[in-house]
Amino acid sequence: MPEKILVTLDGSDAAEMALPYAEEIASRMSADIYLVTVSEPGPTNTDHLYHYYLERITRQAQDQFKKRGAKDKITTSTQVLLGKPANEILRFADEKQVSLIVMASRGSSGEGPWLLGDIAAKVLRASEKPVLLVRRRVSETARQQPIVKKILAPLDGSKTGEAALSCAERLAQAVGAEVVLFQVVEPFIAIGGGEGLDYSVSQMYPEVDERRRASTLAYLDGIGKQLQAKGIKTASAVVSGSEPTANQIIGYAEANNIDLIAMSTHGRSGIGRWVFGSVTDKLLHAGDIPILVVRAKT
Repeated sequence: MPEKILVTLDGSDAAEMALPYAEEIASRMSADIYLVTVSEPGPTNTDHLYHYYLERITRQAQDQFKKRGAKDKITTSTQVLLGKPANEILRFADEKQVSLIVMASRGSSGEGPWLLGDIAAKVLRASEKPVLLVRRRVSETARQQPIVKKILAPLDGSKTGEAALSCAERLAQAVGAEVVLFQVVEPFIAIGGGEGLDYSVSQMYPEVDERRRASTLAYLDGIGKQLQAKGIKTASAVVSGSEPTANQIIGYAEANNIDLIAMSTHGRSGIGRWVFGSVTDKLLHAGDIPILVVRAKT
């Protein structure tokens, strides 16, 4: 089945931050694109304005596909839905069996009718589809160049934590990106000792932490070899320290020119419970690096 990408828009410049990413991915994957907006019921019928708007965005997107040298013609469809934005986006994504939802996620649009952060959060919690949340604007100059060159894939050693890898792999193959496999190893702390004192094993026996780092690196390198066999360039990074995991992920991403972070989640009934707990939640509210969020199958 061909790839299908759903891009959500609300008529604002803020929502259009998602377009360059969708255009790059669609151009490389020869994917079909759905440009969708939602008109909430009200006394004024604005559907015709949305249709004109989406037609304009379609022409711009087709121009970008040509500039990016898309090998195949990209089919771009538009749809104005009626109802609550998050509900309609989710319904449409299921109905069309899209492969990826791309949307802006930061704050209020300020211009369009949606609160982008609120809508994105609702879609993210309930979606069974991968969601790419775009949190920063791409300049017109950068829009003509590859946007996603390095993908950071934080892992926790579990199969659930690896759920985003297949999506990151397809994306990396399509756009020619490097995948950086990343894991945080927290210092091992032992509680004990006489006189009510606590002793840190990592301080007393540093070889314990070194063994754990070596084991983690071997795990990441093993996954890296599987990706390399498919023609994907990879790197592995293991970090440790007392800082919160989310801070270390963000710090590494910002210091190493990461263009996108791919994370796994799991949840049920639209409630959403993160594999990394508060880690993923913090990542979604910090920094401006786009995040690809993939729901793990349970």
